[in-house]
Amino acid sequence: MAELVSLDTVTLGGVVETVPFADRLRLIPNIFGRLDAAIGQAGFFYVGPQTALYRIEGDQMEVRAGVPLDAPLPGFEMFEAPGSEALMHRHRGGFDGLAQVYQDLSAEIANLGRMRGTWAREIYRQVARNADLNVVDVYIDVTKET
Repeated sequence: MAELVSLDTVTLGGVVETVPFADRLRLIPNIFGRLDAAIGQAGFFYVGPQTALYRIEGDQMEVRAGVPLDAPLPGFEMFEAPGSEALMHRHRGGFDGLAQVYQDLSAEIANLGRMRGTWAREIYRQVARNADLNVVDVYIDVTKET
């Protein structure tokens, strides 16, 4: 069940890249690999939760993948996850189920008489070798009623 929530602005450090929308499924894992490498090079064994923001402009998708940092570190680009009102769903299971979550959230936004905002974001609460144990909070920013 989706829930309407307010998100605070959060400063993150990580990787920012624009990829062709058509190639996103092939290219996004590389972005997370670069984030994981930066975390390792900074000497952390864990920092999180990892957050990804996605914004589509034309045939391009901006991807911001990061973690909360107290201060800038080499290898991390600092950026904001802007505050917003968003529709949220907690997904449990494999990442292959996320496409359906986005479809369901988009339909719910329309049912609420709202419009989709700028960003979609995923906060990875739990990622496991056994995909059944994954927990990802999926958010789609919404604007006021149409």
